[in-house]
Amino acid sequence: MDYRRFQSQAQLACYTNERDAIREYDATTPITTNLMGTFKDLDYFEWAKEMDVVSWDNYPGMDTPPSFTAMCHDLMRGIGGNKPFMLMEQTPNQQNWFPFCKVKQPGEVRKLSWQAVAHGADTVRFFQMKQSLGGCERFHGAVIAHDGTEESRVFKETAALGEELDRIGRRIMGSRIESRVAIMFDWQSYWSLEGCVGPTTGFNYPNEVHRFYRALWRRNVPVDMIASTTPLARLSQYDLAIAPALITVLPGVAETLEAYVADGGTFITGYMAGIHDEHDLVVPGGYPGKLCRLMGVWVEEIDALAPGETIEVHGGTVDAKGEIVASIIHREGAERLATYGGDEFYAGHSALTVNAYGKGKAYFVGTPLDETGMSAFMAPIIKELDLKSLDTPEDVSLSVRYGDGGTRYAFLINNSAADKRLCLSELNGGTELLTGTVINDLIELKPYGVDVIALR
Repeated sequence: MDYRRFQSQAQLACYTNERDAIREYDATTPITTNLMGTFKDLDYFEWAKEMDVVSWDNYPGMDTPPSFTAMCHDLMRGIGGNKPFMLMEQTPNQQNWFPFCKVKQPGEVRKLSWQAVAHGADTVRFFQMKQSLGGCERFHGAVIAHDGTEESRVFKETAALGEELDRIGRRIMGSRIESRVAIMFDWQSYWSLEGCVGPTTGFNYPNEVHRFYRALWRRNVPVDMIASTTPLARLSQYDLAIAPALITVLPGVAETLEAYVADGGTFITGYMAGIHDEHDLVVPGGYPGKLCRLMGVWVEEIDALAPGETIEVHGGTVDAKGEIVASIIHREGAERLATYGGDEFYAGHSALTVNAYGKGKAYFVGTPLDETGMSAFMAPIIKELDLKSLDTPEDVSLSVRYGDGGTRYAFLINNSAADKRLCLSELNGGTELLTGTVINDLIELKPYGVDVIALR
């Protein structure tokens, strides 16, 4: 852990040295460097403090869910204090570092570009302009390919996207995302969780954050990504705070979370949480360490599930499967929401709990739930907190940016290669800015289609 911190801080020192050298001759031009989403080696919350504007490179794989890409955009917006960020790089066509590299479908790059704007980007940029003739990236996509023509599909699509952005971009720039939900992305836990020797090697920290994020994205609930050390004054602005796999609890964090919940906040954490202190040492006295009192549970053992193995979880509206690990929970004040099924000796033990703490509630998730189970677990919490979720067809996402004077811009994005139709009377209609069409209730989206609606 100390080496991880040293590595991040040493590279950050290189950046600040270069920045300061530029500042000797240029006092005003914004300075940045391109980040890479959930990149493990660098604590981006620390880096963002030294950057004038956050920028990042978005290169989703062929099997990357659109919800994961959305989460990365929100993370980059979050490390910069939820200010607009730069989409510094993306490819206008295929990438070149996978075992096989599919070309992007017609409209797919446009969709990815508008998705970035929908989550807070104020720029859309590409790498690369002209395809190189040699080197390891000779087959990486480019606006101008090896054929050197402007008659290619990619060139025409890029030019059309540029025209759209030029036409309406200035209206949107500077507008913000408003959220009542925060998810903690903690690089200390990232390093500690994936560096653990036991109980399993099955954890990928960003995937565990995404497991919770996806359930909110699917209901179009906006999310801010925050640091675990976020001060209470800012944390209290959120109705719901989630800390997936928060294995490392830094000094003061447990006390802040207790105060947040006691004052009426709702908090969710669970498996692997609270085990380590800032020195990567186990906190004695039982899991989840300093969070035991807040969560109202004591985890006696953590069972590791083999790859492909699952455990049943049943209770209330939840009928799910857990994977990777199962926390064997003793309730110490918490209420049981669901239990483990199957034939393990801990069948019937609590798998999901909730603890009333002061004016608020703290939920403990004992095992990584599958997508259906996580959605069922989150649904009543979303409803109870009145988080204004909006249902859209599968693969259709909705984001809203808020401008000055009460202006609102809704971004409806079809993340699939199929036509989609939806009715969103809750938005009260408006004007689709790319076509000038007046929108009332019924909306039709072509494959990878995008609507940008100035709402009434």
